[in-house]
Order: sequence, then C-alpha cells, then structure tokens
Amino acid sequence: MTHSVFKNIFFISSFLLYFTTYSLSEITSKEWNTQCSEDKKTCISIIVSELKNKDKMQTIATAYFQIGYTSQKKMNLIDEKDQTYKLSEESKNIPVLFVKLPLNVDLRKIPLIAIDNKKIANLNFTHCNQNDGCVTNLVVNNDVIDLFKKGKTMSVITGIYGNAKNVKIEFPLKNFTKSYAKLIKE
Repeated sequence: MTHSVFKNIFFISSFLLYFTTYSLSEITSKEWNTQCSEDKKTCISIIVSELKNKDKMQTIATAYFQIGYTSQKKMNLIDEKDQTYKLSEESKNIPVLFVKLPLNVDLRKIPLIAIDNKKIANLNFTHCNQNDGCVTNLVVNNDVIDLFKKGKTMSVITGIYGNAKNVKIEFPLKNFTKSYAKLIKE
C-alpha cells in the first residue's frame, strides 16, 4: 500500500468517529436505492460510501437526490382577437444532489463533484452538525442527470482539515437510472 493511500485511509478513519451512520439497512455502497417516508410524501435516491475498518463497515459519506419544486408565473393567451391573457402558475421539478460529508472536512476547500473523472461542478456547504456531518448540495439540470445515468462512478473530492492533500470519495453509479426513475415517479 502506498504512503499516500495509507495516509488518506488514516485521515478518513480518524474523522469517522464524528460521523453518524445512516440507519437504513437497505442502503448499500454498491448501488443506488430509492427510499420514501412512510407517508410517501418525501422520497430520495440514495447511496453510501463505506470503508471496512476491523471487519466492520463504517459510513464515510452519503449521497442522495431529492426532487425540489419551483413555480413560475406564466402569461397565457386566452383570446388572440381581444389580446386577453391569463396569469397562471407552473410548477417545475428540480433535482437536487445532497452529499453528507464527515465532520473534519476543510470548509475552506469547496468540494468538487466529478463523474468518471470529468469535473461537473462544486458543491455548496449548507451546514455541519454532529447528526448529519457537513451537508453540501447542488441543483442539477437534465444534462447532469444524463451524465449520472451514463457514468460508472461519481467522485467527491474534498479537503480534510489539517491535511494539504485532498481525498476522493467514490460512489458507484450502478442502479442510478432505475432509482432516479422511481424518484421522479413518486
């Protein structure tokens, strides 16, 4: 094992103590799954990144998509002859990617998301606490969703506080298309 790989594993392991694991047993680090609340009002497409430590799997990070909504006002032509318009409101689904990173990430280094080593965008920190770790998010468009559907691996590159080198956390994209399709149907 190379010195840098060992160093990254050491730093990841050291801040796992501060990161709570996701309690849903169906969520795996191998493929994306769809999870809904009991009332089916809130659903997410989710995957975790785990590290084996002393024969026990520990969660490093969690990534999930949730559908947000926005509404836009739109003027519709009712009568062309009289030039009569009616104001209506149109709702639009917006996919939002959330990534829960462990506490102890370097908040001065903005996390980067990549698919198959192609840089996509930077994630925005929303908050850090003991229950969630450091939560980031990114509003994505259909072009990015298509990259997720076609890709093999999503990576999040972030810094660790007190370490000059960045860490790459990987999430396989296996079953993403199926899980995301369920999410937008819900």
